[in-house]
Amino acid sequence: MVDRWLLRVGTTEHRLIGLSILRLIVGVCGVEYYVSDLGHRDMLWGPNAYISIADARGTLPEPLTSLYFWSHSEVWFNAVFFVGLAVAALFTVYGGRGLTFVHLIFMWSIYDRNQDVLEGGDNLVRIILIFMVFAVTNRYLTPRSKTSRQRVSAPAPATRPQLRYLSTSAHNIAATLIVFQVVVVYAVAGYYKLTGSMWNTGVAAYYVSHINQFTMFGLYPSAMNNLWLGWFVSTFTIVVECAVPFVIFTRRRWLREMVVAGLESMHVGIIVCMGLVAFGLIMIGADFTLLKDSDYRYLGARVRRIRQRRRRAATGTPVADETTAQERPKVLAHATATVAR
Repeated sequence: MVDRWLLRVGTTEHRLIGLSILRLIVGVCGVEYYVSDLGHRDMLWGPNAYISIADARGTLPEPLTSLYFWSHSEVWFNAVFFVGLAVAALFTVYGGRGLTFVHLIFMWSIYDRNQDVLEGGDNLVRIILIFMVFAVTNRYLTPRSKTSRQRVSAPAPATRPQLRYLSTSAHNIAATLIVFQVVVVYAVAGYYKLTGSMWNTGVAAYYVSHINQFTMFGLYPSAMNNLWLGWFVSTFTIVVECAVPFVIFTRRRWLREMVVAGLESMHVGIIVCMGLVAFGLIMIGADFTLLKDSDYRYLGARVRRIRQRRRRAATGTPVADETTAQERPKVLAHATATVAR
């Protein structure tokens, strides 16, 4: 049993597609974090910001620090800021363990420079980026992803099998820790909601919708004024979050897909109704790691089948004709063999 586990961990990389999507979304959120307040960067993070460097440094325990603490120079601040923006963009497009490590340093630095402008998703990003340093996050959704997959599928050089084994093992352990962290987030959140009187009685969505700081438009609180709709949103949230720890181990693909789809719809609602864009996007990216590579391949095959059916319907080609076209080479080969005999 241990031998099978070691073979699985060290020979095949898992959750590559989900981690690639996570990298893309985390990178986009990082770029958005820089760009959204580009014109106010001096006031928020500069050496003369409303939170001084000394006060910001005082909020961090030793030995944590930030690149923005190293100098009071405007030149240094702008250099760190725009290099961090460039690193975030490169990380989004290319990924890789080296870029992930550099991006981690810059994101931690800007987060710790001013914690007043954080939405809460930074807590998960800090942990996930540490694990992503050891994971392969650029096997898909990069300009070089196809070449990377072809290179990995080739046999390992005789002199470097141990290096590939260590790399694969590090990736799988990091992927497992990321999934574990996501499961813990939902398990704890679901437990507190389930045991809290406001959530299990169905009134939490109503009270949340009436917090002006987290309300984007008037339709949201008006909708939550409806007793049944508010109860449904509260109950749906509890059920979906509490289901995460269980569906991660299930062999039923459809159940895993339904729970992840429920999580995504929940966070889309948070983005649209509450305006927590960065938090919602980061959680959506984390949710994608709950699906296996086989789940994505199955979904991709199902989408291709739907497209083929629509294409056939648009062109008027019946399904039987396509099946006949696919089997025609086999029929011809069989007929040729018969004649030869």
